[in-house]
Amino acid sequence: MLRYYNNTIERNMMAGGKQFSKTKKVEKLRTDALSNAFASWARDDPDSFREVAPDLLRQGVDRAMGNDPLASRRLEEWLSEEWRVQEFDGLLEFSKKQELATDITPLNINRFKGKKREWLLALQGKFNPESSEHSGDFRRWDRHVRDQFIIIAMIANEREGVAQGSLARALGIRFEDEASKRYAGNVVRAAKIALTRMARNKDKNKNIFSEGIFQQARGHGLNRIHAFEDNSIRKLTLRWVNSHPAKVLVPNLDS
Repeated sequence: MLRYYNNTIERNMMAGGKQFSKTKKVEKLRTDALSNAFASWARDDPDSFREVAPDLLRQGVDRAMGNDPLASRRLEEWLSEEWRVQEFDGLLEFSKKQELATDITPLNINRFKGKKREWLLALQGKFNPESSEHSGDFRRWDRHVRDQFIIIAMIANEREGVAQGSLARALGIRFEDEASKRYAGNVVRAAKIALTRMARNKDKNKNIFSEGIFQQARGHGLNRIHAFEDNSIRKLTLRWVNSHPAKVLVPNLDS
């Protein structure tokens, strides 16, 4: 009986392996067929292909890599000019797709008191990944909400502060001229103003931090440094960021 049972399991495993192998083979054949179809389309009707292909690439990159501002910026640079001198192959690392964390444990805000608790509640209210205000998923956040999350997370991740250029690059902003550098500065400044207002919490007549949470920025242009005022609040904010599913949006984040 035991031998029969073992033989049955072995046959089922072999059958399952064959079925899996067959499925992978069919998927490979379908991928090849679609690739050939696109090649034929580009050859036979280049005008329509040139018109539609860029948006198909954008959709593909977004689906493969998630909401990744750096990947989006890299693709736009290639679509704009770099296609003349650089092959698309190797441009993006599709194997490094952003994966949504499934083992994140939310920070227990009830363990904190006073200003720390109020600050965490303000963060939770602003960046609730399931809020209907944000379409039910952090990947559907409005751009300004996403920018604010990335900026506060990056500043919280560095005790000595973060250069404005690094913040702007993480948001997918290109620096082609002085106008684009000014635009980057305006985006970072607007995000910090919104976060400072949230920290002051004037709308509820209850100041969490009367002067905000950030030090006065120092330096100029892309080298302007942005940092937290209070290191304990910085570390608490970093703990909160690392308990949030949207942390996948932030490059080089320390856990």
